[in-house]
Amino acid sequence: MAEELKMETKCYDANEYGYLYGLNQRIPDEDFEKVKCYMRDFRRKDFVDGIIKVTGRPEGYRCLEKDVSKVEEILGIENTLQKRQDKIKKALADPIAKVNLKDNAYNWLNTLFKKTGTHPKQNLSRLALHSTKIYDPDDSFKKGAKDGEGVLFIYTRMMILLTH
Repeated sequence: MAEELKMETKCYDANEYGYLYGLNQRIPDEDFEKVKCYMRDFRRKDFVDGIIKVTGRPEGYRCLEKDVSKVEEILGIENTLQKRQDKIKKALADPIAKVNLKDNAYNWLNTLFKKTGTHPKQNLSRLALHSTKIYDPDDSFKKGAKDGEGVLFIYTRMMILLTH
């Protein structure tokens, strides 16, 4: 079964553009021509500091947040970015649902890192530089760094990373 067509966050540029969005899959050329006027083929040179202050995947056809709804309307995308954002806001507005969501996210991330051996490929200091918040529960990362243990959450505008 083919994945549903939708716009998704591709990157965040802290200097100039803010969030940049793109399609989650290739579309036929004739459909792309209809939305191409709202998109730009970004390259490293298009960013103020190259891509030093950019998180995510900046290169490729991207559009600004103000143009997302236009692209979605032209392509007939029903699972819009706004609907998905509203769903998240609604879930986070309920304190019990918020706690459950956080617990489930933590358990999923913890399982992902323990079972698959997935680790961030970026330098930890670079991630820290671009983070909006770093959380070290019970100082476990700080205390366990020598032994390669501990949990550290790094929040960026694009994602949350969990490292052991």
